[in-house]
Amino acid sequence: MTPTLMGRWQTRLLLYVFLALPITLVFAWAFGLANTGQFYDPFVFVTALTLIGLLSDVAYIQIQRFRWDNDWPFAFQLFFSIMEFFLTFGFMNLGLFDPFLAYRIPLWFASIHFLLILVPSYLAVVAGIQIFLLRWRFKGGEIGRH
Repeated sequence: MTPTLMGRWQTRLLLYVFLALPITLVFAWAFGLANTGQFYDPFVFVTALTLIGLLSDVAYIQIQRFRWDNDWPFAFQLFFSIMEFFLTFGFMNLGLFDPFLAYRIPLWFASIHFLLILVPSYLAVVAGIQIFLLRWRFKGGEIGRH
């Protein structure tokens, strides 16, 4: 599949709504963050991660044009997802998203949260979406296009 920019955005937002937010809810609840007043911190983190990803998709589409088959292999997705994580974590610790969150989320905590979202998202892109949205891969990742 050669994803279009709109397809990348739609897929990323689909994964955010149906995987990242529910996983983050369970993650925050499991770590008992509701009692500490930091319940929303993982939600800010995953939303910031999604926003960085949406912005990065513009660059990925441009890089993709230089590949001989104009494709974006899953290995690239995995690598750049990890780079987006470190970029988001760095921006959060600089206080660019929320000055009150600077150094409030430790790296080990953010890494566990990221992996709990990355693995199901990766599996959903490789198999899950292609099962439930049959024409998804033939439409450049776009969900509503006919």
